[in-house]
Amino acid sequence: FLPTEGVERVEVVRGPFSALYGSDALGGVVQVISSSIDGASLRLEVGEDSYSRAAVTAGWGGETARLDVAGHLRRGDGAFDNSFYDSDEVVARGRWTLAPGKTLGIVTRFNESETGIPFSGGAASPERTISWTESEIAVPFEAELDRWRIEARLSRVDYESSFRDPFDLFGFTSSDTESTSLRARTVASYRHRDNLRVSFGAETERLKVSDRSVFGVSLDGARQKTWALFGETALRFGKLRVDLGVRHDDNDVYGNQTSPKITLSRPLGRSARVWASYGEGFRAPSIGELFFPFSGSQELQPETSESVEIGVERQAGGWSARLVGFENRLTDLIDFDFISFRNINVGRARTRGLEASVRFAGRRFEGRWNATYLDAEDLDTGLALLRRPEHSSNLVLSSRLEHWLLNLTASYVGERPDVHPVFFSRAESDSYTRVDVAATWRYSDRLSPYLRLDNAFDSEYAEALGFPAPGLSVVLGVALDFQ
Repeated sequence: FLPTEGVERVEVVRGPFSALYGSDALGGVVQVISSSIDGASLRLEVGEDSYSRAAVTAGWGGETARLDVAGHLRRGDGAFDNSFYDSDEVVARGRWTLAPGKTLGIVTRFNESETGIPFSGGAASPERTISWTESEIAVPFEAELDRWRIEARLSRVDYESSFRDPFDLFGFTSSDTESTSLRARTVASYRHRDNLRVSFGAETERLKVSDRSVFGVSLDGARQKTWALFGETALRFGKLRVDLGVRHDDNDVYGNQTSPKITLSRPLGRSARVWASYGEGFRAPSIGELFFPFSGSQELQPETSESVEIGVERQAGGWSARLVGFENRLTDLIDFDFISFRNINVGRARTRGLEASVRFAGRRFEGRWNATYLDAEDLDTGLALLRRPEHSSNLVLSSRLEHWLLNLTASYVGERPDVHPVFFSRAESDSYTRVDVAATWRYSDRLSPYLRLDNAFDSEYAEALGFPAPGLSVVLGVALDFQ
């Protein structure tokens, strides 16, 4: 539920990174980097199906203190009956300089949202809704001590959700879930010139979940506790760079897990680089997968992966290109069995393929293209893994022409196996291409009207069978900047 207001950029690192981040970092890590502005920025949007959105970003900074606020109000009926989505979100960040090189902060975030669920099992569900609130408070601390950098963070996240359907097949149906997550993390990093960098740290997390419904109490304060130790080092031997990482997790439900990672990289001339890496990752079963009535199973083991990647990239002027080959071996994938209606470990699976990307960045024009070939197979059954297309591709183009900013995004997703939403049998999901177009006119330093066409060619598709995507949507907006 992170808002895009106040976000400077999003960084994506591919490959297994459980060595540093633990559970869920099987295929990569996504990091959202916040921005700071002095002044305020307001975005107002309206569109079809009663869509409206107001978003604000503001900031103030002095010599020893800084405050940033971002958030939005969003309303919309959606393209289908009972597909409305309403959302209120606010994030506030304060930061104080305690002494040169030492800062203490506080981050608070609150989200309250509600959405309709228009379909269930392929049939319309005109009154089915789910609402949720999520609040977070975190206290980060950073210190620069000569060649050392210390980072520490304490955080708490409280989450509540309510599911309602007065016309369910079983009659009036409701379900309420509450969860609390407490986390502490500290990392120390040491850098010696460009030849050595060492980071090590510890992390602990405590989860508590309760769930009740018209069928009774499902989870009554179910708990899960994890602690971890991790470390990473980067060494240079001439032109060869070696990155090593390892992490050990200890969970009171599923036990221990150790995740190593190694990457070797070397430049080829002044503009190219080649690398190879091996890593192991895991995803721990969630509390719901372990304990939820009927579908939960305490026999579940963590998903684990072994990954190998070889790549080469080259940059020349404004051009850059990359080609990567990869293979992942996965064990004990956690999946839902539609026959027994329980969560199970499905055994062994393999994904392998090639990914190519090209980028050009000029003064007025920028373009990025990537394409992936993927072979994903359940090694126990010989069947292709669900919802993983063999071919996919993305194209992003942007151009600045004096007072205009133009953007085009095109995505192609090939055919892929799926599950029929009514009969729960395997089915084939069709390929699709989606194009989004946007144009911004910078009328002045403070006023910029814009137009956005989402799904510009009104493509009919479903990312997952039974959940059709909206068609063409036209959005008009205006940006007001006071900086």
